[in-house]
Order: sequence, then C-alpha cells, then structure tokens
Amino acid sequence: MTSAEVEISRVLDSEVSGTIASLRERFEAVRRGEIHRMRGRLGNLSSDQENVVESLSRGIIEKVLQAPVAMLLNAAAANRSAFLVATVRRIFNLRT
Repeated sequence: MTSAEVEISRVLDSEVSGTIASLRERFEAVRRGEIHRMRGRLGNLSSDQENVVESLSRGIIEKVLQAPVAMLLNAAAANRSAFLVATVRRIFNLRT
C-alpha cells in the first residue's frame, strides 16, 4: 500500500467512525425526545420502572443500529466505505 493509499484508508476509517458516532447521537436524541414526550402519559414511575423504560429504549436503539454499524465497519475493513458513508449520512440527514 502506498502512503497515499494509507492516508485515504485512514481518512475513510475516520469518516466511518464519525458517521457511526453521528448515527448513535441521532438515535439517542430521538430516544430521549420520545421518552420526554411520553413522560406525562406514563405518570409517576418508580425507580425500577424508570430503569426498565431506559433499558428497553436503549436496547431497541442498539438492535436497530446493529446492521448499519456492522455494514459500515465491514465496508471500512474492505476499503469500500466511501459510498456507504455518504448513503447513511444522506438517509439519516447526518452532518458531514
């Protein structure tokens, strides 16, 4: 691998990491927003109930993100991440 190819690979890996972080931030913001929006309907929750809501909602987010994160990581490992990064950013309206 030439030094230019190494640099391109490093930049793409950085873009993949940044895209994954942005994707997680976006989903976390949605999760928190929905919990906040539903808080009034839930009434007074015990500490255990709060923990269940948090755990359930975080688990759902992790499950939903498994496939896109795996695809991004696999594409980065194969040096084919540029198109996928651009596509994920466009689909989820992530900052570039």
